[in-house]
Amino acid sequence: MTKEDNQIKIWTDPPADKLGNSVKDFLNHLGGPTWIDVTGRDCSRCRVVTTLLHGNEPSGTKTLYQWLMSGTIPEVTMHFLVCSVEAALTTPEFSNRHLPDRPDMNRCFKPPFDGVEGRVAEQVINRIRSLAPEAVVDIHNTSGSGPDFTVTSHLTDKHRALAARLSCRLIYTGIKLGALMEVELGIPIITLEAGGSWDLEADLTAMKAIGHLTAENDLFAAQAAPEVDLFAHPMRLEALPGTTLDYDTEKSSETDLTLHRDIEHHNFGVTAKDTALGWAGEDILERLVVQDYDGKNRVRELFYVDGGEFCTACDLRLFMVTTRPRIALSDCLFYLVKA
Repeated sequence: MTKEDNQIKIWTDPPADKLGNSVKDFLNHLGGPTWIDVTGRDCSRCRVVTTLLHGNEPSGTKTLYQWLMSGTIPEVTMHFLVCSVEAALTTPEFSNRHLPDRPDMNRCFKPPFDGVEGRVAEQVINRIRSLAPEAVVDIHNTSGSGPDFTVTSHLTDKHRALAARLSCRLIYTGIKLGALMEVELGIPIITLEAGGSWDLEADLTAMKAIGHLTAENDLFAAQAAPEVDLFAHPMRLEALPGTTLDYDTEKSSETDLTLHRDIEHHNFGVTAKDTALGWAGEDILERLVVQDYDGKNRVRELFYVDGGEFCTACDLRLFMVTTRPRIALSDCLFYLVKA
């Protein structure tokens, strides 16, 4: 490491023989949040890739390690951020979204920037602003299995063109959670959700993304980018604190809501009206929130309970569906739009 930026180390043009023999070696060598800067053929321009904001989402880091080991010289200078290293290395490895009793790193990119994570987020923002890159791509894995997609808080022609290089599905959202992509920097920032953490297809999607970002001269050439399937202004199904949740093939008597164990198969397809997603008592609708952009809870317009089954009240398209109760309860059960 050649220098430190407060909480974040910076490593410039790392040689392959210093990267370690595995992704775990690589992360142990980094030790903490690290910028990896790789000089490109054109040093007058640069791009930024961030990854491992969540410690249980390894595809971006795995493919970055492979790309660095290849010794490829990028078209323009690249700045890679590997962020939640400590969380990723906490046993069991690549299973902790963030450290216990610490905030979600990708909810800290907004004032007041408190605590270690807040300071790291502020430094990331400041460095990206000073670098003035052509674009930022933030690589994640989804909390459950499912196809890849991109997410953006802004929708310019450049956002569309860049997103189309990464996935055929684009979510345009105004929900503000404190994520990196929400920061106003005057440049395209796209989140790539590559797929499930242990899906081979997710690693291939992340590798394809890094390939585009490092090898292409013009990221925004419209003729090279196909049209994307746009999902505009999704809402989130969230559970109130104290709600209990499980995923199973039959109703659990110990939880407020039991969702089907295979609910992930609804990701991005059309889930028809009156589809049973699981089991619950009538009072579950008092414990769930689907807040629209006017602040109204629309849960009763979208779901109902009949005969103990939790059902859809209209045709929906669900995405970011997870089967991990801890993540579902701390973040959301899934996102949705009306079909």
